[in-house]
Amino acid sequence: MLKRTLAGLAVGIALTASVTTAQARELTFAVFIPAASPTVQQIYEPWIEWFNEEAADHGVSIRMFAGGTLGRNPLAQAQMVRDGVADITLTVPSYTPGVYPDYDIFELPGFASSAAEGSLAALEMQREGLLRGYEDFHVVAMYSSGAYMLHSRNPIASIEDVDGQRFRVAGQIQTAVIEALGGVPQSLGAGEMAENIDRGLIDGAMTDASVARTFRVTDVTSHHYDANLGVLVFAIVMNRGVYEELPEPVQELLVQSGEVIVERQIEHYGAAIERNIAEWQEDPDRTVVIPDEAERARIAAAVQPVIDRVAEAASPGLIEAYVERLEDIRNR
Repeated sequence: MLKRTLAGLAVGIALTASVTTAQARELTFAVFIPAASPTVQQIYEPWIEWFNEEAADHGVSIRMFAGGTLGRNPLAQAQMVRDGVADITLTVPSYTPGVYPDYDIFELPGFASSAAEGSLAALEMQREGLLRGYEDFHVVAMYSSGAYMLHSRNPIASIEDVDGQRFRVAGQIQTAVIEALGGVPQSLGAGEMAENIDRGLIDGAMTDASVARTFRVTDVTSHHYDANLGVLVFAIVMNRGVYEELPEPVQELLVQSGEVIVERQIEHYGAAIERNIAEWQEDPDRTVVIPDEAERARIAAAVQPVIDRVAEAASPGLIEAYVERLEDIRNR
């Protein structure tokens, strides 16, 4: 009798263990940026730690594969989720021109002035259904870079000094903006910026203050033009079918993840940008130029044709909705 009881107990334990194993789900998160980057270490890793702790009772966890382990091509990230190579991935809407036209509004100069403004506006507008393009996915989070600056070997006191300078750009909106300001856009990967500036093949780069430091652009440039030239939006997206198969409490955690990621982006990434700019302002060997209202008006006039083209391709009234959202964020 005792043997039968013990045998039955053993079977029960084995069945329970097999059910638990069957129910356990590890979600793969593909990230093409390096594992050593501040975004991975300060934004993604703490978010995943929070999620895994909260979702442990439901047998669901996230495992990150950084540095392009599952696929290095930034343009192919969304397709990786469609094909089941990864469950979740980091994408950049502007890297695929024409596919996500609504997201081009965030790269326009004169609108979002910080990672906080860009991130909150992008996440909130996406959740309200104002931004087209990711309907086939569950969007876990959206956030933005800091405001683009121009970093150059040559002094830039005004937009006249941009004329003829060769700046690294990423995407069609940055290209159009540099052209509108009189510069010569050069399309290069982030890892190629510093080397090409150092070799004299380009004069500078258009990027935010954190990327400029991370990719060593500031090792080879000493002039920084902080003209609020737009922000870059990042979208963390998930296979919708996988999302819908998860328990409801886990789905809710993935919804909450949007706020968790944006909060960390503002707290850590935004703060790093502020520290960098403050450090450059104190460095006697550097110049940091912040245009006055008259200069900003001239920039706005120069890039107005770009704004008009983006507005025409975007959803009707989207630019106006963006302006209203930014005003609301600033008044909170």
